Amino acid sequence: MMGDRGWMYHRLDDNGCYTDEFKIGVESFLDYAFSQSNPEFCCRNQIKCPCSKCMNQEWHRRVTVQYHLTKKGFMNGYIVWLAHGEQPVRMRQHHQWGESSSAAPFVVEEQGNDPIRDMVMDANLHGMEFNMNEQASEEPIFEEAMGDAKEFFDLLEAANTPLYDGCDDGDTVLKWVSHFMNANAKTLYNMSVANWDYMLKCSRRWMKPEDRDRIPKDFYSAKKMMRRFSLGYKKYDVCVNNCFLYYGEYENKNYFACPICGEPRYKQGHEQQNQHIPRKSLWYLPITPRLKRLYMCRKTAEHMIWHRNCRGVSEKIVHPAGAEAWKHFDRTYPDFASDPRNVRLGLCTDGFTPFGYTSTPYSCWPVFLTVYNLPPAMCMKPESIFLSLIIQGPQSPGKNIDVMLRPLIDELKELWYNGVKTYDSFRHEYFIMRAALMWTITDFPGYGMLSGWSTHGRLSCPYCQDNSKAFHLPNGRKISFFDCHRQFLPHDHPFRRNRNDFKKGHVENRAPPERLSGDDMHRQIEQLPDILFGKPSQRQVIEGFGHWHNWVKRSIFWELPYWSTNLIRHNLDVMHCEKNFFYNIFHTVMDDPLTKDNLKARMDMELYCNRPSLCIPETGSNAGKKPNATYVLNREQRKSVCQWLKNLRFPDGFASNISRCVNMQEVKVSGMKSHDCHIFMQSLLPIAFRDFLPKQVWEALTEISEFFRALCSPTIRVTDMEIWHGKIVETICQLERIFPPFFDSMEHLAIHLPYEAKVGGPVQFRWMYPFERRMHGLKSFVKNKARAEGSICENYIMSEISYFISLYFQGEVETRGDHIPRNLVGLGPFANNSLSIFNNIGKPIGSLQQQRVLTTEERNAAMYYVLMNCEELKGWIEVFEEEECQNMTPQQIQMKRSNYLVSWFQKSVLRDEFDGIDENLICLAHGPSWMVSCYKGYWVNGFRFHTASYGRNKRTMNSGVCITGTTGTESDLDFYGLLQEVIELQYVGSRYRQTVVLFKCDWYEIPPARGIVIDRKHRLVDINPNRKLRSYEPFILTSQAKQVYYTPYPSHNSNRKGWIAALKCKAKSIIEMTDEQEEQHDDPEPIFQDDDPLPPQPTETDLIFYQPIQHTDGTVSAINIEEDEELEEDEEEEEEEFEDYFTSEENNIEYISENDSSD
Repeated sequence: MMGDRGWMYHRLDDNGCYTDEFKIGVESFLDYAFSQSNPEFCCRNQIKCPCSKCMNQEWHRRVTVQYHLTKKGFMNGYIVWLAHGEQPVRMRQHHQWGESSSAAPFVVEEQGNDPIRDMVMDANLHGMEFNMNEQASEEPIFEEAMGDAKEFFDLLEAANTPLYDGCDDGDTVLKWVSHFMNANAKTLYNMSVANWDYMLKCSRRWMKPEDRDRIPKDFYSAKKMMRRFSLGYKKYDVCVNNCFLYYGEYENKNYFACPICGEPRYKQGHEQQNQHIPRKSLWYLPITPRLKRLYMCRKTAEHMIWHRNCRGVSEKIVHPAGAEAWKHFDRTYPDFASDPRNVRLGLCTDGFTPFGYTSTPYSCWPVFLTVYNLPPAMCMKPESIFLSLIIQGPQSPGKNIDVMLRPLIDELKELWYNGVKTYDSFRHEYFIMRAALMWTITDFPGYGMLSGWSTHGRLSCPYCQDNSKAFHLPNGRKISFFDCHRQFLPHDHPFRRNRNDFKKGHVENRAPPERLSGDDMHRQIEQLPDILFGKPSQRQVIEGFGHWHNWVKRSIFWELPYWSTNLIRHNLDVMHCEKNFFYNIFHTVMDDPLTKDNLKARMDMELYCNRPSLCIPETGSNAGKKPNATYVLNREQRKSVCQWLKNLRFPDGFASNISRCVNMQEVKVSGMKSHDCHIFMQSLLPIAFRDFLPKQVWEALTEISEFFRALCSPTIRVTDMEIWHGKIVETICQLERIFPPFFDSMEHLAIHLPYEAKVGGPVQFRWMYPFERRMHGLKSFVKNKARAEGSICENYIMSEISYFISLYFQGEVETRGDHIPRNLVGLGPFANNSLSIFNNIGKPIGSLQQQRVLTTEERNAAMYYVLMNCEELKGWIEVFEEEECQNMTPQQIQMKRSNYLVSWFQKSVLRDEFDGIDENLICLAHGPSWMVSCYKGYWVNGFRFHTASYGRNKRTMNSGVCITGTTGTESDLDFYGLLQEVIELQYVGSRYRQTVVLFKCDWYEIPPARGIVIDRKHRLVDINPNRKLRSYEPFILTSQAKQVYYTPYPSHNSNRKGWIAALKCKAKSIIEMTDEQEEQHDDPEPIFQDDDPLPPQPTETDLIFYQPIQHTDGTVSAINIEEDEELEEDEEEEEEEFEDYFTSEENNIEYISENDSSD
């Protein structure tokens, strides 16, 4: 390509005619643009028109683009043809002083396939804008975005400088340092600085003397070089009492004392050294450059509009983009929603101790922002959660957090009102990026800090507000929400008229409180007086606090112009709600020291409830002692539960080792983490207390377990949440009939969680788990305990740099960007032109364990199963049924297939072996080799499977297998079994090595046999492991396997002695999507765990057995993926052919100036 681009803006000469260089230049531009093979730049003989009107927004054919450029000229500043396939590397001025700047304004060096240069350009170039007029009479003006031009060109120099003379092309200094930085002390391998320095010292020693100075001499020098990729941070001084932020005009160092409380700004004793050391600081990392980098980086820009392209119309919701809150925001602000590149954010904050457990409490408060534009697999990853603020400890900021949020709120208001000019490297164009904050995420105390509504006291519920019926317990001295939920029941519900089981003699006639809209709440906020933050705020109480409102301040978030229109402004954290709910139930049932059923609770129960059998006797031998309750386990039962937990085994990566929390000497369970409570509540609670508790109590607890399982499902439906919204109220009322009146706000908030799930989407995007893990990573950044927050900030900046540079050499070395989740492996090596049955998914664990010879029965069963599950043989099977199975019942057809299909297929294929039949079909017809390879385990579908013999003595249980089988009738059911062998069949006779990996399993009985009992109401499956499936069908494909784990019941009930419960697992690395979203992906469709929670059943059915069903013939409906029909695109109408102005001789004198023409 020619380097001189001055012709682009010299369209007309002094006579108003087109210049020759412009005509030649346009032809060269069109030749270059239409020579691109990438459909992103040239598609169906059309390119983006860069004229001053279309501005790369419209696609046109060559003659149309030629006409537009002739009449309107090129758009301003389009020196580099980014939208037409040109990859810039460097732009430099090419004229000497005294020469006309229009002679040769720029030389554009084209870029090769160099990811390191791409990295430099993405980080710097697109932050520089070019501004030149049509006549190019002025010199180009650079507007800085990522640093000055010198640093940018220094990086380019490092990207072009070879590591040493004679090294391979592409091995540059910047690439070498980038690879080292990927493994630095704060990212991948946790290398120490001393280790870094030693490796650099050794590397320099082995290089030639003339090449040693090309690489950094120590970690500090390397960090200084890579610091140019940093997005930076700002540090503000804060009053030691959190009442004032030295921000804006007060940032000047001449302000020496807080204007609110008068506390000194700086530490005393450093005046003589002319040092100003602040007593307290705030670290602020602006979000704007980080959002701009998401679009400037080519690796992430294309994913930022995922929410528009893959939202789908299914009733399933897998992302906040499909929920009502997002759609309502789009309807309210159509100008914001018109550009899908505008960013939706979520804010989270919480305190943590950066030093671990110490005698002196210390609380550091980071503030995170997460980007919801990204797809589910990227949205809540640590790299997509940006650290925005670090609030220094040691105390929590409390309601004074608004002082610290001031820089962030000002930036969010600027992003909403004006936006920021951003380069989109995916579309190769500039646009104005705007951003909006959708909601905040924090625990319940943090909810009060951010919202301004105190979460303590009788009015702690932010939904019920002054309509709350909570009251103060005189003996327990706590707020109780007992009997506050009957008002949410239907008006004709019998619980409303029950005078005996709830509050004594009380009938509930009130309607449920109305949920306030954002405008209603905004009107309340406007009536609040202004308060002073910091130490003076401790003495300020707004009139009416605790009586008809719980406002402690006007939250700073109300300054956002769209805040009142958000359907959800502050999320109730499901993680903490579930954890606290579980703690209250579990410790009460286990009757340990943390029980809520203490003497004071019994005394309060006597005041409010009519339960004489549970009242504390005043006389007799048991005076002052609690009577035994039906909802409490005795010591032997508690011991059985603890022993059961001690021996419990989970699949790998499913849960932590809960047995560490069991203390058999004291017969109690303590120290369970949030995720332990999550697993116990949703999976183990119905198993642990079954047969120990009365049916009424057990069913109420099981319904709570089902509720949280449905609520935490990664795929939710609006109709299900509406059903659960009514069901959870009735379930909590059932608990109130059973337990003492200890119900606090955590039990009460559960009735509001379905509404937030329905409006906001799956809780995986709105709970604290990913942010808690992010804080755990920040804790590892603390290297200097005397400056914990500064250490976190500096190391976070380096981790940002490390992740950014790692995007540009994925595939070469292991990076944070291409980290494979636990137990997730890719697809196996696919043979060319092979059948789908030969495309093995997954990877064996370990090396080859043994080779053995198949028995005749095993080989025949394996051959039949492979034929039945080969997609390409469906037509052959249909022919077989037409020829051999006329007028037969489904059971007879199944029997015929199992006995004769293999021999019929062999005869049919081998008979036509030399008539051009596919060699892969010939391989199938000959059958597998008698010798097979056996492995001890297999990774597939996000699970780790072990054979039963290999995993017998392990602490994890990975041999449980489940598939959904197709039966002889229209019904499907699950088959449960144990993995015995992983065998690899080898087919010979093809040019390629063709293999099929199968699981050989022992299957348990299926209904209506007596070896399995299914409680459909509560989705519990009980299996007798001594009763096996009678038919010989041991094999399944690895891609069909789902994982389950089996556990015995802790009870010694004779009816369940020897029986085990089957519990399904879910692969954490698999992201569920709707059908419309799955069609958007080009990757092979993964197999998802079918674990959608069922809505509550309307009937009171207990144990239900399946009707008699003929056992499976080997086919599995879960993987019969129908091919999508290809939609033919309609041909577009041909555009009018414009006259070729460049070949007509008359046009040399008849060209019309743009100023004199009309479109």
